[in-house]
Amino acid sequence: MSERLELVKPTVELKNEYLSFYKEWLASGEDMIPWVIEKDPTHFEEMIRFLSDHEKGINLPKGYVPDSTFWLINEREKCLVL
Repeated sequence: MSERLELVKPTVELKNEYLSFYKEWLASGEDMIPWVIEKDPTHFEEMIRFLSDHEKGINLPKGYVPDSTFWLINEREKCLVL
């Protein structure tokens, strides 16, 4: 039986899962791609607001267009991929 995967918008409820994912990626030494992964999650709620604002076109740098971020989670809500 295959595991169910789902794309979800970033939420504060997934903070622990995201931080675990983020720390694991940092420890790997791999490049942080896409750019959004480089966003420091120390102030997690602010990071979520930043992502939401960018999706709505709020506070975008000149020349930028709105963008969306989704997280791929499994049935246990473990962040897998951004």
